Amino acid sequence: MNFSTRLRELREENNLTQETIASLLNLTKANISKYELGKLQPSIETLKLLSNYFNVSIDYLIGITNIKKTEDNDFSKIPIFEINKSTPAIFVAENIAGYDYINKSEDLSKDYFFFKVKDDSMSNARIFKNDLVCIYKQDYIEDNKLMLIHIKNIGVLLRRIIKCKDNLIILPENHKYNPVVLSKKNLAEDYLKVIGKAVYVKFYIDE
Repeated sequence: MNFSTRLRELREENNLTQETIASLLNLTKANISKYELGKLQPSIETLKLLSNYFNVSIDYLIGITNIKKTEDNDFSKIPIFEINKSTPAIFVAENIAGYDYINKSEDLSKDYFFFKVKDDSMSNARIFKNDLVCIYKQDYIEDNKLMLIHIKNIGVLLRRIIKCKDNLIILPENHKYNPVVLSKKNLAEDYLKVIGKAVYVKFYIDE
């Protein structure tokens, strides 16, 4: 479930038109339409307005949870990491491109960060250059999921990982980029380091 679907469902559940929501929240109908089509992502301020209006949590709005309301709806600031060179040390100060907010408690927010996409290798998954991908830190692979990884001699990549017998297939979502296949021997030699799992995307809007 994603934000566009959640917003449409909440609007229809409450028998509201796009015009009504736009008027109530001082937004434009065009923006509401773009939200529901997945062509535009809301700002933190808009998420707060929608959360308060529909009486649901931000996590519910953006599809992280199916629980509509939580007690604590505060935001925590987490870093945005942008990789400018191939390095296994992603979590270093010089890679911090700024900060954004996540609807998590201060303790839980330490398990998350944003990764700034640097190319169009995941474009068919609707992830483009300069988009921010929220990453949950974990050191193991989940099959057929978008993972942030480091591959020896290649660098940090956001890719879909497919388990195939003793091999791992590292798939881009753009045919212009080549997949990488890692053998059991590669894995034994620590060619791959798992950094985390993609949770959701904040789309870059060129003002």
